[in-house]
Amino acid sequence: MVDKSTFNWKRHLLECMQSTDYCCIATIDKKGVWANPVYFAWDKNFNLYFISMPQVRHMQNITENPKVAVAIYKTEQKGNVVGIQIEGKASILKDQEEKQKAHEIYYGRVGSFKQNKPFIDNPQWLFVKITPENIYYFNSKVFGEERQQVPKEKLI
Repeated sequence: MVDKSTFNWKRHLLECMQSTDYCCIATIDKKGVWANPVYFAWDKNFNLYFISMPQVRHMQNITENPKVAVAIYKTEQKGNVVGIQIEGKASILKDQEEKQKAHEIYYGRVGSFKQNKPFIDNPQWLFVKITPENIYYFNSKVFGEERQQVPKEKLI
């Protein structure tokens, strides 16, 4: 049995996040639930960042209802299944300083910072920050078939 009080949550979450370029974001509108894959990056507090166009359905949904769910997992898993599920709030960044920070984090992971500078002030692409309210971790090798809620105090 794994001692959850000494389990290295940060290391395992980071390994999972580094194993894939995409996450799947679920939003909701009057028609129902909508899921959409996006490239993503994160900061030291496990806030997620992505960019998208304002007219697409998931962005319209976030504008109306910021509550989102996120799934992060490597698709080609064999044997051991590892993944992260997040409940959180999404915010479309408007503040220039926040957009600059998001730009550096996002392009620090998914591409050249200098090459993508036009995205900072391009109204066709908006940065979104997802602030986690709850993070769950699934690792069938470590915890069997039961997901675990990550203790918030272990992420500080």
